[in-house]
Amino acid sequence: MALAFAIAQPTPVHALAPAVYSPTDALTPEEYWTIYKVLRAAGHSHEKTLYPSILLQEPPKDYVLAWKPGDPIERKADVVLYDDGKSYAATVDITNQKVLDFKELPKGTEAPFTSTEEHAFDDIIKHDPRVVEALKKRGITDLNLVECYTSAAGYIGRKEQDGRRIGWGGCFYAEGMTHPMDREIGGIFTVEDMAAHKVLDVRDYGIVPMPANSSIYDNDGAPALPGTRPIVVSQPGGPSFTIKDGEVTWQNWHFRYRLDPRVGPIIQQAGLMDKGKLCSVLYEGSLSEMFVPYQDPEETWNSHVFLDAGEYFMDTGLGMIKPLYPGIDCPEYATFVSGTFYKESGLPFQRAQLACIFERTVGDASWRHMDDDGTIYGRPGRELVFRTVAVVGNYDYVLDWRFEQEGSIKIAVGATGVLEVKPVKEQKFTDEHVGDFTGKDAQGNPLEFGHLVDPGIDGVDHDHFFSFRIDLDVDGTKNSFMDDKLVQFPLNPTTGRKTIWAMQPTMPMKESEAIRDIDPKHPEMWRFANTAVKNSLGYPTSFEIMAGETGISLLSPDDWPQIRGNYSSHVLWVTPYSPDERYAAGVYVPGSKGTDGLAVWTKKDRNIMDTDIVAWYTMGFHHVPRPEDWPQMPTMWHDVTIRPFDFYDKSPLMDLPMKP
Repeated sequence: MALAFAIAQPTPVHALAPAVYSPTDALTPEEYWTIYKVLRAAGHSHEKTLYPSILLQEPPKDYVLAWKPGDPIERKADVVLYDDGKSYAATVDITNQKVLDFKELPKGTEAPFTSTEEHAFDDIIKHDPRVVEALKKRGITDLNLVECYTSAAGYIGRKEQDGRRIGWGGCFYAEGMTHPMDREIGGIFTVEDMAAHKVLDVRDYGIVPMPANSSIYDNDGAPALPGTRPIVVSQPGGPSFTIKDGEVTWQNWHFRYRLDPRVGPIIQQAGLMDKGKLCSVLYEGSLSEMFVPYQDPEETWNSHVFLDAGEYFMDTGLGMIKPLYPGIDCPEYATFVSGTFYKESGLPFQRAQLACIFERTVGDASWRHMDDDGTIYGRPGRELVFRTVAVVGNYDYVLDWRFEQEGSIKIAVGATGVLEVKPVKEQKFTDEHVGDFTGKDAQGNPLEFGHLVDPGIDGVDHDHFFSFRIDLDVDGTKNSFMDDKLVQFPLNPTTGRKTIWAMQPTMPMKESEAIRDIDPKHPEMWRFANTAVKNSLGYPTSFEIMAGETGISLLSPDDWPQIRGNYSSHVLWVTPYSPDERYAAGVYVPGSKGTDGLAVWTKKDRNIMDTDIVAWYTMGFHHVPRPEDWPQMPTMWHDVTIRPFDFYDKSPLMDLPMKP
């Protein structure tokens, strides 16, 4: 399917192939081949060995910052292998073509799941006698019409999970199907030992009628509504940004990028030109983890707890990000970027159109004002967008890094795709009914665990928590976290006013003091400041992390999914830079019991003043599905903005032209 999709796409005019120009650039096909051959020659892999993870080992930060074009480039890779039920970690020196380290991972520290081992269970599950019997109870005897699956089982303290690589699964019914999302066979829950290739248990929670098939896709599109006229957007003179040796230059921005199999796009060494000098802003920014827990009392559904970036990034054989379609994902005039990833066999392959870069203007003013005489002054604006799309099971996430002319970076996530839905008996909602997706609390108050999106189809409530790792280096690596609280200030009653508010700057010293949440009654501004560099007004230069609409987890702290996805308990965390701390839920997520990750690191309570620090921002939202989300979800956007604060001496927008 993926191959057909790639062939069907129109070929874009621009395409940039990966190459190594700096120490942090993505691995090339030649480097993947070196990794494969070195491990094979050392006897660490054979024909059936799986490679769930092959990632560039992030080079030391001081080495990268000191490196200059023309200097030698040292390259290493971190590799995770899975073989005969055992997980191994290796470090490969690509430059010198040798294995530096190879070890078996301890029990409970496991390799990411692969599509190869999961698909090996498709027939095993549906031919298990217990599953066959459960299907017969539902009137299903033609196994050719049954598709079964298994997926990674996050640790929840069950005895069956101790020392085992466990998967949980179920089945879909294919009769009349155009897409499996609305054809789950309700009530069947299976438990698999992934290493032993054995179904451990089958649990039947009761027969649920199969809902009518939905038309998931409108393949051909509908006629335009009456009065619709074409909108043509083009850039006939070509892009006004340049890409040379892997560096993007646009307006006053300079940055590099890498397409990473685990976390997708990584923006690197972003800086702004000011007064003829390139000032550092962001050393590295990327997605770190995604946590998606479902909220249904039945085990078949509350077992749906996913830490996608750590558990599943090789699940479809291409990593998180997937090819883009011109005209849908990106404008036709965009510049497309290819990437080199790896198959589960360890062999490299290239895929076109994994990212796109484009400018746009949407008709909004960068600034405007009308004088008393009616004269209007203002400037139109444009922005540069670096875009990828991560497809993780049923969800598609549009991941944007948007560079603004005022010096801001907006990180935006657009969630779309297909809902995961549960078959239920109810055809309509009634206030008093307690059924498959409704209930009552201890006091008898009504509860809903989902929402009908079609007769007999329940859109199960769930959460999305994205952790973004934002390594800001404002005018250098030594920064401090500033929390500007907006506090009430009482006035002398004789003024007529009783209160005003004022900004109260604070500077947390330790990690524990910098954990932050959003409270409208106690507003704050979060900044990374360089106290050694001042603007012309005497203020330390800084960048503000301006939160968008977001949320935190509602799960109890002692719930195993929450222990594992512990970063979702707060909106902002600040840690001192550490090369070993890259993933908010830890390096090895399958089998994790929450012994690695943000909540564990910050217990060290390290110094965060006048040192190299990193922000971890949780972009979270609770999703109660609507009928309007079915059968295809409209794209819903959430974002966070990183913007200059005292970085400039005045607005950088004053010299913009009258045309965008």
